Amino acid sequence: MRFKATFDIWQLTRSERAAIQPGQWITAGPEGPRGQYLGQKPNGIEVVAWREGADQYANKRRALRQYAIAK
Repeated sequence: MRFKATFDIWQLTRSERAAIQPGQWITAGPEGPRGQYLGQKPNGIEVVAWREGADQYANKRRALRQYAIAK
């Protein structure tokens, strides 16, 4: 599957957000922070590794992805 250009996650419905490919770059709002979408928990919580202020980004992203896929 190919990634799309960065887009605003707030413009999507819950079911559309559930279909986002993990690793896709998103923003929260038109001028919001940029991050990588990592998945959606069964209860609907969106898991995103926000790029803003992340010192250990790779480690943080890895831990959040594990959280996103855990049941």
